[in-house]
This record gives sequence, C-alpha cells and structure tokens, in this order.
Amino acid sequence: MSAGPARKAPLVRPHRRCATRRQTQRPSAGRRPHLPRARPRRHRREGRRRLPGPHRGSGESAQRTDFPPGRDPPQVPRRDPRPRPGGPGLHLGRAAARPPDVPPRRCQAAVRAPTAPSKQWFSAVPRALAEPAPTTADDPAAPAVAWVTLDRSFGPMLVRRLGATCHDGKVWVLCDAGMHAGPLEIAADGLGLGIPLDGADFTPSGRLDGLSLAFRKPPIEISGAFVNRALADDSPYDRLIEGSALIRTPAAGFTAIGAYASLRNGTRSLFLYAELDATFGGPPAFRITGVKAGFGYNSSLRVPAIDQLAGFPLLRGIADAGQGAPPEPLDVLKELTEGTDSTQAWVTPHDGNTWLAFGLNANVFEIVHCKALAFAEFGPDDLVVGLLGSAKARFPDPEKKLGEPYAGVELDISAVYRRSADVLAVDARLAPDSFLLDRSVHLTGGAALRLWFGNSTHPGDFVFTIGGYHPRYTAPAHYPQADPVGVDWTSGSSVTLKGTSYFALTPSAVMAGGRLDLRYDSSWARARVDVGFDALAEWAPFHYEVDAWAEITAQVWLLFGWSGEASLGARLSVWGPPFGGSAHVKVLGISIPIDFGERRTAPAPIGWEEFRTLLPKHPLTLAPVDGLHPDHAAPAGRDEPAGGGPGRWTATADGFAFTVASAFPASTLEVNGVQTAGNRAAGVAIRPMAQTGLGVCLSVKIEEETEDGYWRPLPAEHLQEWGISVRSTPQPTALWGAGESDDVLGADPFVHGLVTGARITVPAPRLPEAATAVRNGHLDHAPSAEGTLPLAPDAAPTGVRGEPDESTGAQRVGSPEQTALRRAALDALSAAGYPLDAGAELDRYAREAAFSSPPLRLAHS
Repeated sequence: MSAGPARKAPLVRPHRRCATRRQTQRPSAGRRPHLPRARPRRHRREGRRRLPGPHRGSGESAQRTDFPPGRDPPQVPRRDPRPRPGGPGLHLGRAAARPPDVPPRRCQAAVRAPTAPSKQWFSAVPRALAEPAPTTADDPAAPAVAWVTLDRSFGPMLVRRLGATCHDGKVWVLCDAGMHAGPLEIAADGLGLGIPLDGADFTPSGRLDGLSLAFRKPPIEISGAFVNRALADDSPYDRLIEGSALIRTPAAGFTAIGAYASLRNGTRSLFLYAELDATFGGPPAFRITGVKAGFGYNSSLRVPAIDQLAGFPLLRGIADAGQGAPPEPLDVLKELTEGTDSTQAWVTPHDGNTWLAFGLNANVFEIVHCKALAFAEFGPDDLVVGLLGSAKARFPDPEKKLGEPYAGVELDISAVYRRSADVLAVDARLAPDSFLLDRSVHLTGGAALRLWFGNSTHPGDFVFTIGGYHPRYTAPAHYPQADPVGVDWTSGSSVTLKGTSYFALTPSAVMAGGRLDLRYDSSWARARVDVGFDALAEWAPFHYEVDAWAEITAQVWLLFGWSGEASLGARLSVWGPPFGGSAHVKVLGISIPIDFGERRTAPAPIGWEEFRTLLPKHPLTLAPVDGLHPDHAAPAGRDEPAGGGPGRWTATADGFAFTVASAFPASTLEVNGVQTAGNRAAGVAIRPMAQTGLGVCLSVKIEEETEDGYWRPLPAEHLQEWGISVRSTPQPTALWGAGESDDVLGADPFVHGLVTGARITVPAPRLPEAATAVRNGHLDHAPSAEGTLPLAPDAAPTGVRGEPDESTGAQRVGSPEQTALRRAALDALSAAGYPLDAGAELDRYAREAAFSSPPLRLAHS
C-alpha cells in the first residue's frame, strides 16, 4: 500500500492459451472481467520476459507474470486506483466458473509494469518487524506459533497475520499489524493477549515483541523501532530489548542504536551508540563530517585487533557498515551484541564495568578521509584506554570523478593501554586494498610499539618495529609481529616484483634492512634479480654489522630440459669496531672471496668507569608505597634527597610499607645480615665487561631507636613479624647476560631470576591480650577550688537581650548595646596580653546570626 497518492492501477487483461484452440476474451462494457490468478513461476521459460511485479506489504516474494516477447500487454478499461486488500497495484478477481465438461486450460495474466515501483509504506520498518520469520520447531528461543496470513486492510490499518500459541500455562492470541495516517506509519509485531489456563485467575496479560514508527514528509524522515528479543531457556538473559532511531534530512542524518539486558543473576546492562553525519565546516585542511558517541553501563567493549579494525562497527559507523546499500540499524546492533560467524560479540554485559566512546569523521585537505574513536572502560579490576583510527585516500578522489585512481592508501591505527597488563600497545597496518600506480601493485606493511611497565610480566622491556626484525633475530614470544613494508606486483603470469623492508629497536640492538626480488618465469626461460641489505648495531659495547648483496641468475629450456643456472653477483659484509669486512664475487657459479681490514672479532670488554655511565645516577632508591601520613606531604620535598635517598618519613603505625630498588641486580637479598632470598651460587654477569659469576648482595638494615636515643638492629624475634617480599624484575641481556657481546640477537633479551629489590611491610599493631598495671599516680586528679557554678538551673537570664526579628521572630545579637559589650570584652583581653583580631568577624556573625532557643543553662544535682 503506498503512503503517497494512489498510483494508477496496472493495465491487465487475460491471455489464455489452450492446447486445442486459441481465443481472446474481451471484457464487455460495464462488466467487471473475471481474471484467473497468476501463479508464480519457479523457472524462466525460454522466449519470455520476466518483469518485476509489485511487492506485497507483508514481505512475501512479489508475484511475477510473463507475456510473449515482442507483444505489448493489451489494454483494459481503467479500474479504481485505490489499493485493495489483494495487494498494491494488481488486483485479480475470482476465476471464471468452468463447466464440468470443459477440460481445464492453462491460463496466465499479462501485466504492464509501472514506470517506477510504487513505494511501500512499510519500507522504513526494520526487516525484523516488516518481514517476521514464522517460528519453527528448530528455533529454541520461542514456542511454536500457528500463523494465518491475512494481509487485509481496514481503512488506515493493515493486519498482516494472526497467530495462536500456548506457552507458560497461557493461551496467546497474536497479531502483526500496522496503520498509517498520511506521512505517519506505525507497525506492531507480536502484539498479543494471554489468558491463563489454571482456572484460578483469568486476568489477561499483554505482550509486544516489537514496535516501529516512521514519519516521512520531505525533506525530513524520522523512524524508530524496538524489538523484544525471544530468549532460549539456556540464555543468560531474562529480558533483552534492542532499539534504533533514525532522523534524516538533506543536510544531516542522525542514527542511534541501543540495547537493554536483564540477566538472570540480577545484573542490568545498558549501552547506547549514536552518530551524526553532517558537515560542520572548518578550514579546507580539516573539515569535520561526522560525530559519534557511545556509552555502556555494566557493559564491556571488546577491543579489536589491528586486522579487525576495518570491521569494528563503532569505528566504521552504521552508514558504512553495508556493502553498497546501508544496512538496517538493527542489523548493526545484532553484530555488536551477537557477533557474526567469524567474529565474537563486540559489546557484552559485564557487572561493574562502564565504558565511554567518542569519535570524529573528518576530511583532511579534501583528500584524506579519516575516522577516529577514543574510548575508555572503567571497572573494579581493570582500566582500558585507547584510540582507534583509520585514514583512507585515493588519488584522484573518486568522489570528484576525475578518472580512475592511480594510487590508494588505507591505514589503520590502534593505541591501547590496559592497566591489568600494564602494557601500552600501538599498532599500525596498511589495508590489503592499498595500491600504487595500478590496483595489481599492492602495498603492504605494518608497525608496532610495545612498552611494558613496572607491574607487567616484562617490566622495563620495549620494542618498536616497522616491517619486522633482522633475519638473525629471534623475537621473543611477547613481541608483536609486523608485516614487512613493501610492494607486491604480479604482471600476468610471467613477471613478479616483491620488495620488503624493516626497522626495529629493542633494548639490546637496532636493526634495519630491505630486499627487492624481481622474477621472470615462462615456459622457455627463467630469470631472477635479487638485491638487498641487512644492518644491525649493538651497544655496550658498540658493535655493528652490515650485509649487502646483488645477484642475477638465469636458466633456459633446451631440448633435453632446463640448462644449468648461470649467475652473476656480489656480496659485501662490513663489521666493526675494529673495521673490517669481506666481499664475494660470484661468476658462473664460481665465488671469489676478498677480505679487507681487521678480522671479525668479539668487541673488547669495557671497564667499570665506562660501564658506570650506563647505570642511573642513583642506582639504589627507597620509596614509601603505603601508610604515609598526610602530614608528611609538607616536609617531604625538603627532607627527602633527590633520587629517593633515605629521608625522614612521617608514617602511620598501621599498614606502612616501603620498597627498596636497585638498578644493579643482585644474586641474594639480606635483611639485618640474614639471607632472605636468592642463590649466592648463581652469580651476576656483566656482558659488556665480560664478567660472570659475580656474587652481589642487596643488603637492607632495619634498626630501632632505644630509650636512651641510640639506634640498634631490630631483634630477630621482632623481624620475623615484618613482611619481606623479594622483587625479581627481568633485566636486559645486553647488560647482565652471560656470553659474548656479539651474540645478543639470538639470545633471550632478558635475564630472569636476579634480585632487583624488595618490599618491606611494618607489622600491624596488636592489642594486648589483657590489661596491664598502671601506676596510681597516672590516674590521680586535683579537686577544683570551692566556688559557685557559673550557671544555675533556676537563674533567670540577665543583661542585654537580643532584639526579635520582624520576619522570623528569632532573637538577633547585633544590637548596639551587645556590640559595645563585645568590644569591651575584646579590649579587656588585649589589655591582659591576649589580643584577638576577631572584632570584624564577630560583628559579621552578630549581624547574620539569629537564635530561636533560650540561653543554655547548666543542670546539676
């Protein structure tokens, strides 16, 4: 049924074909023709054309009718253009009665399709409401429902179908219906009434599975819908409601989706996401074209990996989620909450977690289209903060229609910090559809940065890489892998070109390299050109190695097979210090070595003074971590020396703890001369100094002050009550590993098991098991002198009294007599040697204060 003015009915005439005779039946004037119903054909007959027929409002497949090629549909008198319950546009009457002696004949109806498809007034309704799938026995989320399709109109109302089911001891009568009034359209799905069958209570209950509303009046379009999802018995939810809203104008568009979930454990979860597509203006260098925001309560947001960033719905946006035509907002919502066949759900309920997200879409210089989304998730056990973004550019821009692009780059970026892991992870990656000069010339590459902080599994470690690592370097398992930066081109099936490059920085070395491989492969000849280099540099002590090569090989097909490989190339290796190298020239399979400079040797060990410069200025530090008294904040900056040396701390007696940290790792930890942790036999190695098996002890001494003002070591029986925990932070192999200085690349980048500090906690205060004796003198008192009490219960107020306030009736103490008495009392205190600068404040208090109760009187027996 069309929401706008009624369209002209298609021209219809019956066209019958029989096996024995052919005839044309024309409708007589003033008589309504009887037309047989056109059966939808499953296969297309040869020699016939298929035209799209009008769609039924219920979402069923449209009926299609055929007519012979080369022949136009015949004309029939115009009919009433108003829609009828049989469907919009095409109305078929009852089939003509056939006498018993006439055999059945094959019939068809020819239809002249309208020039433009009529607009269905249910088109704005989400597919979840406009085309409800009948419930089957395979669906565990809901009981079976018996549906009867009606598709009948009653004025502005359309009843699509009626259903009945029995569930939870109730008989339910269901209805899918809608109505429209001008530009306003409303549709309801699963509107039902339930009647109990127990006989005790016949109070009916209602039900509504979904509701949608749409308003279309150019230039504005407004629509919204919500769906009450059916849940299976094993679902963690006891209620799940999803909804969407859409506002669209020629200048801007607003879309919002959200979900409310009630879990069986009592948790309530909610999340909302909205985006506004509009041009906000700005300089040509940066124009904002969209704003997006999201919020989740008792909800968790799964952070996408770098290769999943292009499909992340919150960054991608609702309008760009579909391939071609924009999808339904509820489809995007389903992807967020339920995931797809290849990905898990992005938003899930999580008790105690709250997340926020805010993003922008922008055009940079009208060429680069950027999307960015910042988010933060707060929870009782974790904090996640991140920034996701993508940038896409085509040269020239396809939107300007200046021709086919000759270059295109799409870069995805992700930066995430997670407090539970104490790691900052930054990743960047070129999308697979990036190209240069031609779409067959693919650009590849990725970059990664990792920083492991103090509470992580690898504190102090870091890595930065673009394109990967040196071929001789075995990256640890916790290091990220990045795609090589380069180009990959295949021209037909004979010529291929592949170039790669990399750069990496680790705690032990820096490395870089590149390679270009050009190949020709045909049925009669093969050829290859290989050019590249690899370089690395280590420090403490400094050492470098550079390898470069170029080689050309070729083969041809002879009568008896492939010929031998002919090659021509050279390879150069340089190292130092001391400087030296070697070169190899290869001609027809014969290699000629050429050596120059010093031979390759391990770097010479360095001395202690040179190694000392590699350590921090203050290698040993003390720091309070818990139980510091608030009064310590003021003198802390004056008393504590730079570098965290031993200063005076004002601490509480309950829960005080401090840490000892050493930049020089040790093999053992001793507290007051007693070994607490470590293995003295393991020893410490210093790789730059070529020292191994060093016995290094981290010694901590705890003393107490005696009554006569001297300090003594804490007794061993008291030290047992203190909490002492050793800290063993992995240390870089380049400094503290055993072995030669030039074999860092193949070793574990960290040394484990060395003592790097300790945490020491003061024992908690204990209450005595029984009260102890106290000398009588400590509880003595002195009696007060004889005199009269200042206040007596039966004494009446005397002196100057306050003046009543006219509005409240309260007594005010700001009268001139009271002010004079108050100032006289202050003068008397000043004369006695107790000056008080409080006259102005007391005067202000007297003007503003009001008392509603009589003066206080002392009560005693």
